Amino acid sequence: MIAALAAGVRRAEARSRELLGISEDLQMERASLGAFAYFRDLFPEASTFSVVCGRGANGGDGLALARHALLAGLCPVVCFPAGEPASDSLASCQLARVRASGGRVVDWAELATDPHASRPVVDAVFGTGLARDVDGIWPEVFAWMSARPVLSLDLPSGVDPDTGRPRAFAVRARATATFGRIKAGLLLDPGRDLAGEVRVVDIGIPERCWEGEDAIQVLDGEWARGRLPPRPRDAHKGVAGRLLLLAGSDELMGAAILAASAALRSGAGLVEVVSTRSVSQRLAGVLPEAMAFAGIGDGVDVQDLTRRAERADAVVAGPGLGTGSDARTALERILSRCTGPLVLDADAINLVAAHPSLSDSFRAVARARGAVATPHPKEASRLLGVPVGQLLSNPLEAARALSGRFGAVAVFKTSTPVVAAPDGRLAVGTAGHPGMAVGGCGDALAGAVAARLAEGEEPFQAACQAARAHARAGDLAAAAGWRGMSVTDLVGSLPAAWQEMEADLRD
Repeated sequence: MIAALAAGVRRAEARSRELLGISEDLQMERASLGAFAYFRDLFPEASTFSVVCGRGANGGDGLALARHALLAGLCPVVCFPAGEPASDSLASCQLARVRASGGRVVDWAELATDPHASRPVVDAVFGTGLARDVDGIWPEVFAWMSARPVLSLDLPSGVDPDTGRPRAFAVRARATATFGRIKAGLLLDPGRDLAGEVRVVDIGIPERCWEGEDAIQVLDGEWARGRLPPRPRDAHKGVAGRLLLLAGSDELMGAAILAASAALRSGAGLVEVVSTRSVSQRLAGVLPEAMAFAGIGDGVDVQDLTRRAERADAVVAGPGLGTGSDARTALERILSRCTGPLVLDADAINLVAAHPSLSDSFRAVARARGAVATPHPKEASRLLGVPVGQLLSNPLEAARALSGRFGAVAVFKTSTPVVAAPDGRLAVGTAGHPGMAVGGCGDALAGAVAARLAEGEEPFQAACQAARAHARAGDLAAAAGWRGMSVTDLVGSLPAAWQEMEADLRD
């Protein structure tokens, strides 16, 4: 599935009208017919319902839907809480058609006292053109609608189409019929939650009309299907990828275990963990599939660390590493000697944020060999020097800023992960749940990304594939309930998540 930013959708609609000679009226007809079909699927028993309209094009979509309902023998009631549309507008033409078809138009005072809270409501107030905070009568109207089963047209009124944030107030819908392409704000929280189930309605925009517009890959099941080529039957550990993890500390050994386990569960052929002497001595008893070596602290074999960094197909740096001087020295060595792509996570991100020389080194690695940074909001704030709230208000722009700062792929780890590449590519995840809001989840994601890099995938695709598999594994692990799900449960479900993404040669 493809998502788009709101301004691009409007430009694509205009190009299609110009290219094909299709009127805006006809596009509205197609949109409303698709939305009405969705309404019937959602509410097959409904004979009476309300259509709450704004004065613009979104209101016109709602009026056209009401006319289709009248022709089908249903009894919609139309309301304009802030007044009817201008007489020269397309919405006004649609209103005239509704009245000519016998439709009933009521004022807000009458609709607000409707005691039937189970009757469906079509939200046709604001579409993608809303550029101000909601005020006036609308907060009251939105609260009334949100207490009922709502189908929103294009997006829930009040939700910003690009960020998913409410414009002060927003409708909470059971479902949303969105037109042309899904909007980014329907994928990002809280818009994703406010939109409910989403169906994309085709309104006849040819693919060439989208050229030059920002497109966002949606990391859903459709995107994932057949995404990975099958591994050859004669594959061996040498071709499955050699991975080096600079991870763990005496206080945070678990982070190294989770990252290494996720890498192994994501198909890495050989996993070496470089950590403190204490961690390296204990790790084999917990994770025998991984090889552990001392590379952090006094008296370590620097030449050995250099050899391992140079021969690794990919490197992960950061999970549980700590930010002390020994960790900093080890990270400096890795950045200067690694010959493959690198994943920067957790404390390695904090070290890069705190030390300009490390920032320059990471930027050089990204430029020469490719890199992925996987910050959560606080880490992203340290990297960019921007408050967390500002980053979360627009996750797409935050991911782009992170990618642009270092020339690396960025995975901005919010409740809906956003992946951005330096060349402008964007992707947004769809799987996952609140049970994944636990410590260690990010360590597992870093290991999964690195496993794909070690097998030869390019950084943006590796990050997208890992983000999808990681979130999907969370869904699988929570089949019996997500509350109390552990990261170990998630890691154990990674093989099944990756298997879903593998192409079947019999198809």
